[in-house]
Amino acid sequence: MDQLNSQSVRSAPKGFSMLFLLGPGIVVAGSVVGTGEMINTPIQAARFGFVLLWAVIISCLIKYFLQVEIGRHCLVHNCTAFEALNRCSGPHLQRTSWIVWLFIIAWTLAQVGAAGIVGAIAGLLQSAVPLASAGPPERGVQIWAVLVIGLTQLIIWKSLYSHLEKLIAVLVAVFSLSVVVGLIVLQNTEYRISSNDVLSGLTFSLGEKSPKLAAYAVISLMGALGVAGIELFVYPYWILEKGYAQHLGSPDSDGWLTRARSWVRVLQVDAALATLLATVITAAYFLLGAAVLFRLDQEPAGSEVVVRISEIFTQTYGNWSRDVFLFGALCTMFSTLVVGPMASGRVYTDFLCCIGRVDRNQPAQVHRSHQRVQSLFLAMVLILSLAMPNSPEKLVILSQYIIGLIATPIAMVGICWLAFQTDRRLRMHWVTSLLLISSVLVLSSCLIYGFVAQ
Repeated sequence: MDQLNSQSVRSAPKGFSMLFLLGPGIVVAGSVVGTGEMINTPIQAARFGFVLLWAVIISCLIKYFLQVEIGRHCLVHNCTAFEALNRCSGPHLQRTSWIVWLFIIAWTLAQVGAAGIVGAIAGLLQSAVPLASAGPPERGVQIWAVLVIGLTQLIIWKSLYSHLEKLIAVLVAVFSLSVVVGLIVLQNTEYRISSNDVLSGLTFSLGEKSPKLAAYAVISLMGALGVAGIELFVYPYWILEKGYAQHLGSPDSDGWLTRARSWVRVLQVDAALATLLATVITAAYFLLGAAVLFRLDQEPAGSEVVVRISEIFTQTYGNWSRDVFLFGALCTMFSTLVVGPMASGRVYTDFLCCIGRVDRNQPAQVHRSHQRVQSLFLAMVLILSLAMPNSPEKLVILSQYIIGLIATPIAMVGICWLAFQTDRRLRMHWVTSLLLISSVLVLSSCLIYGFVAQ
């Protein structure tokens, strides 16, 4: 074991070779590029047109510095987000900090969005392969919801996702690229976007159509897009599982500082590429939705929400693209659905470790906890999905509103505290600290603006 550990201790490569070590940010982006882009963004674009483009861009870009700083702290100190936040001053309950308790509450409330994902997938499959056609319309959707949850449970329990991950990642990447290409193709149709359309979306206004509803949309977009508030705390799990921290070695070993700096650079590039990916894809979805759905005056809703959103493809590429869009949408949402329980398994297990119910130093015990939490999570999601089969988009937007209003402020407070607790030798540069504080102020201003406007 000692020999294996000594072999894993190394500095990160530079240049092009660094790209082969990226991954945690893409995993986070993969969990984000789903309901936010495919459901919330087109719906808000269909409702308000281009007017909320500013909120889309800010929500994607502004969280980069938050993502880097929580990743930096957990990488340097080889700890999870909850382990780090447990050192935060203030009241503790069962040896667990108040900020961890607040976040776990926000995380729990936000999981209603997972039921929305199941409902959207079930509605899509029902439109393709109708079941229980003799009964009420929602019966077939409910049957598909049970089948989807069962398949997800099987994949996670049997660890099959690792075999499907690369295939799904390729499909999602191709599908996402097709959205960007679709935006270019759109310019040769009657739905082409003018410079005035884009500029009208950068005026930091809520528009004249239902400003209170637009304010609700701003908060949900701030919570959903880019790296969401809850995904920020998940990022360190993927960093640790990727093995970045193992390469640093012991803090008192020779060359530790140099190795740590090299792996922090990898983390920064990883987060930057994930941010760029999320921004381009999200902006493309929004612009397509505003150009097509808003002008058609079609607001997607109900169990067939994704089928209706396919209009942004059929009006751009032609009717032949409908099935292609729906297949890509299925892959994208299903990958998000699988990553969700896996993330919840880690978050809740980390919390159980904090309160002393699970020993984090016992890998077998931690693994069992992951499996149990994931199964319980899927069971609760199924119950909620069956109870509201016709409202997947409402569950998704409500979830992302909760993330924007509650989880994101908690994440900002916690990450800013962690950023200034990182080992001084590896702490962010003063320029980065100004950018971090500025991003928090901008994000807070947008959330307050949206909340007050309601």
